[in-house]
Parts: sequence; structure tokens; C-alpha cells
Amino acid sequence: MNKGHSETIDGLRKEDEELREENAQLRKGIEEKDSVIKQQQEKIDELKEESQKLRQELYGFKQTKHRKKRSKSSKSTDQKSKKRGPPFGHKGTSRKKPERADKTVVLQFENCPHCGGELNELKDVRERYEEEIVPIPILTIRYIIKGGYCEKCGKVVYPEVPETIGNRHFGIHFLLYIAYLRYVMNLPENKIATLLNDTYNAHVSIGTVVDYLKKAAELFGDEYERIKEEMRESRICNYDDTGQRVDGENRWLWTFLSKEAVLFLTRRNRGKKVVIEVLGEDYDGVSTQDFYPSYDGAPGRKQKCWSHLIVDARELVELKQPPPESLEFYEGISQIYEDAKEAEKELKTGEDRERVYADFVERLEKFVTEEGKWKHHRVKKLAKRAFKYRHELFTFILVPGVDPTNNAAERALRPRVRQRKIWGGFRTDEGAKNADIVMSAQETMKKRGKDWFIHGKEYILRKLSQKGE
Repeated sequence: MNKGHSETIDGLRKEDEELREENAQLRKGIEEKDSVIKQQQEKIDELKEESQKLRQELYGFKQTKHRKKRSKSSKSTDQKSKKRGPPFGHKGTSRKKPERADKTVVLQFENCPHCGGELNELKDVRERYEEEIVPIPILTIRYIIKGGYCEKCGKVVYPEVPETIGNRHFGIHFLLYIAYLRYVMNLPENKIATLLNDTYNAHVSIGTVVDYLKKAAELFGDEYERIKEEMRESRICNYDDTGQRVDGENRWLWTFLSKEAVLFLTRRNRGKKVVIEVLGEDYDGVSTQDFYPSYDGAPGRKQKCWSHLIVDARELVELKQPPPESLEFYEGISQIYEDAKEAEKELKTGEDRERVYADFVERLEKFVTEEGKWKHHRVKKLAKRAFKYRHELFTFILVPGVDPTNNAAERALRPRVRQRKIWGGFRTDEGAKNADIVMSAQETMKKRGKDWFIHGKEYILRKLSQKGE
């Protein structure tokens, strides 16, 4: 009995040792595989990084800078990040069925594809729609121009060729399409030529593209001047500027924005002279602007941008070592702004606006000048700015329709900023001016809900008929 028991124990021990050995071998195998996987992942990461750098070099992109990590104090004031995707309860939608079909194809088996048997037609008929891009060739139009001799006056007359741009080979839509590719899709001139040749077999050169861009600027030149005049007459506008390179030199790209127009200008100057050039010395409307000191002497009443002030205050909170009072300043400034916006919505009369305006100016003044509260030099600097412009921060309360932020002007500049990243700049002042003219026309049409190709063509036809081209 004891002997049998002993043999059982020995057998279990042996089995245990075998299992331990097998387990050790499995662990070793897993570790070796993990090591191989780690090496492969490192190699993949290296290749991805190298691929990203090559892509940036290929397309001329600079490596983006990582944003600074937000401080814990800032995170506590922000809402929790939302999950990706549509909000809870949102009903999903699919593409609507097309209202018309340009082509109908009936699909039906004559016999069973499995056994070859005869098929009885079912009442159930399925439909499926497919939308496809059709390669469209260049439309070549041959005009037979027949002349006539007038016996009454002795003149020989020939009909004018419609919808042509002088003696140019390509038509109006071709010009509008090139301008669209250049200034809306931000394609370089060589890429435009490549696209036209590959897609339409157009046989155009870069020189042809440049020539039509110059012609577009020439045709829309009068529209550009009209937009300038409209901006001068506007009662409310926004303006902003950003850097731009022309022939390797620094320039300033300006945008002026009214309710129905967008104007771009490239100038060497960043000061109030440009504002006077556009709006005039006697401008008495209201312009929303940032805190650049040179704007202070510009004509007209001013609304200083609340977004700039609040963002600058938030950046102090987001510092690695934020000033102790930065969060209080940021929250206080933000609350005053939110309260002012809500109060403005309820105002009906000019008297009410004057009263509420005075109340908020006084409230801001008390907040930023509270003795001994703002000790850190960077917070103190923002407090001084808010105090200096306290009256101009609340102009939107006095004048209905004034935007309290300059975000609209900054958004208007974004297409040009994207171009700067892609192109790097302009080779000539003429190229920059052409972009200003055509993009002012494009963005103004867009702001008015007009189609560039439809209304652009109508405008060019009117111009050509006036000039007799």
C-alpha cells in the first residue's frame, strides 16, 4: 500500500517536472517571438517616420510643431474630450437616391446559373444606383464665319464669335477652371498643366496656364475696384493681415471683410496707411480688429477682438509653470465677455445700449485695476491692455451687428495661408496682385452664395461685350 502510494507520488513529480520543462520552453518561445515582434515594430516605426519625412520633402511641407502640453489647472477648466463620431441619438443617413438615371441597364438570367434550368420571373425586382465620373474630352467647336457684302452701304460684315476671349484658343470656362484650380484648390501652375493634359488631353503648357491667370486678373480688375469701393462704403467691417513672401522679400497680405464682400491686398506696409487706402481717411463706420498698435490711429470707430484677449489669457494658464493668478484672470475676463454677449441680445433701444455699455466698461475697469491682485508681469500686461481698450472692447453693445471677435477676418485669410504653405510665396508682385484680384472676386461670390463658374461666366460675357472683344 505504501509502495503503491510512493510510486504514485513519484509519477506525479515526474509529470510535474515535465510540465514545468514544457512550460519553460513555451515561455522561452514566447519571449523570442516577443523580441522579434518588438524589433519588427521598431523597424515599422522607423519606416513610417522616414516615409513621413519623405512625403513632407516631396510636397514642400514643413514639419509641424507639437503644441505645448496643457497644464492640470487648465484641464480642470475645460470640458472632457468627446468621443469620436456622431453625438448620442444621432440618426444615421445614407446618400439619397438620384432623382434621374442617365442610363438604365437591365440585368436578368436566361437560365439558372447553377444547373441551367428554366427560370420563372419573380415579381420582386431589385434596384441599385451607381454614380460614376465620366471622362470628358475637350469640346472643340468649329465656327464657320460667313461674311456678307451690303449693297446699300458697301460694307463687308462678319458675325462675332460668341463666348470667346479675344483670339485665345481656349474659352471662358477654361479660364474659370484654371483660376479655380489655382486659387481654390491651391494647385501649382505645373500641376494644373499636368491635370489638364492627363484628364482632358488639352496639350497645354505652364505658360498657357500663367497667361490665362493673368487674363483672369485683367478681366476681374474692374470687379476688384468695385469691391474696394463697396468696402469703403460699408458701415461695419473686419480687417486683418499676415506675412507673405514675394520674390524672396517680406510683404503683408491684408484682408478686409464686410457683410457681402471680401477684399485681399498685398502691401509692403502693415500700418494704418493701408486701412486709409481702403476705407478712406473720413471713414466713420465700425471695424473689428486685433490689438496691433498701428491700428489705433486708423479711421473709424473700433471693436477690439475679444478672442485675442481671451486666447492670450488662456495661454498663460497653459504654461508649464503658470502665474498663480492667471486662472482667475482668464476666468474673470471670459465671464465678462460671455455676460456682455448675452446682455446685448436683449437690448432694444439706443438708450438701453448706452446704459449697458457703460455698465460693462465699468465692470471691466474694476476687474483689471483691482489693487494688488495682478502681480505677475505677464498677467499685469494683459490687464493693462484690457484697461487701455476697455471702451473699444464693448463697441458691439452700442452698434448692432458688430462682431466682437475678429475670427471672420482670420478665417478669410486661411485660404491664403494654406497657399503660403504649399507654394511658399509669389515670384513677382504681379503674381501676388493677380491672386488678390481673382481671389477677392471668388471669395465675394462665395460669400453671396453665387457659383464661380455660372456667375463668373456671366460677368466675363458682360465685360467682353462692353469692350467689344
